[in-house]
Amino acid sequence: MKNRKKRPYLPYLIAIPIIAAATVTLRTIALLCFYEPEIGRYTAQTLSLISGLLLLAVVGVLAILLHEMREFFVFKPHYRDLPTLFSGVFSAVALILFGVTLSIGSIGAEGIYATVLAVFSGMMAIVGALLFVLRAFDGTAQSGRFALLNLPLAVLGVSYPPYLTMKNGIRIGDPATLISTVTWIVIAFFFLGESRIALNRALWALHTYVTVLAVIFTATLSFPNLFYHLINGSAVLGNSEQDFAALAIFLYTLSRLIAIFRTAAHEATATGRFAIGMADDTPKTTEEDTKA
Repeated sequence: MKNRKKRPYLPYLIAIPIIAAATVTLRTIALLCFYEPEIGRYTAQTLSLISGLLLLAVVGVLAILLHEMREFFVFKPHYRDLPTLFSGVFSAVALILFGVTLSIGSIGAEGIYATVLAVFSGMMAIVGALLFVLRAFDGTAQSGRFALLNLPLAVLGVSYPPYLTMKNGIRIGDPATLISTVTWIVIAFFFLGESRIALNRALWALHTYVTVLAVIFTATLSFPNLFYHLINGSAVLGNSEQDFAALAIFLYTLSRLIAIFRTAAHEATATGRFAIGMADDTPKTTEEDTKA
C-alpha cells in the first residue's frame, strides 16, 4: 500500500503498453485481413472503428489522469541514458533515409504541390536528424542549439500530412492516411515540447501527456504498416522508410517516457506528495528522539 501511495503513476505506466499492444493488434488484423489499398478503404470497418474509438478514449482519459498528477512531473531530466542514445542513433539513420527517399521518390511522380511538400518534408527530416547526431555526444538538457534542432522535426510533423492527402493514389478518407496524419501531428507537438525543455520552459505535465500519446500513436502506425509490408510485399503508404522513421521515433519517445518516470520516481519528495494529496509516510523525528 505504501508503494502505491508513493507511486500514483504506476497504473498510468502499466496502462500504456497494454493500450499500445491493443491498438497495434487491432490495426494489424484490420490491415492484413480487410484493407484494400486500391480503394483506400476497409471492407469491414469494425476493428478499425474499435481501434479508433480506443485511441480517442485514450486521448481523453489519460489527459484527465495526468491532470490529476500534474504536480508530480516537475523535474530536470538529462539525455545521457543508454535507451535515449541508441534510439537517437537509430532515429538519425531512419530520418535521413526517410528524407532522401521521400524527396527523390516524389520528383516527377507527383503533382507540383505534392512534390514541393515532399522535398520540403525530406529536407526537414534530414536536418532534424542532426539533433540525434549531436545528442550522441552531448546529453545537455538545456541548450539553445537543441531547441533549434527540435524545430525541423516539429515542422516535418506538420508538412508531411498535407503531402499524404495530395499524393497521387492516396485518398483523403483513407484510414491509413488518417492515422499517419494524426501520428505526425502528435510527433510535431512532442518535438515542440522537447524544444521547450531545451529552453528551460518545459510544461512537464503537458509534455508527459504528449509523450505518452506519441508512444501509443507511433506504435499504432509503424508496427502494423511494417507487418503489412513484410507479408504483402508493398508499403501501405508507398514509403516504408516513413514507417521506419515512425518506429525510430516510437523508440525515442519510449526512452524519453521511461526517463521521465524514472526521474519522477527518484525526485519525488514529501512536498510533491503533499501537493497531489498523498499521505507522507516519511517517519518524523521528534525532539525526544533527537535527545535519545
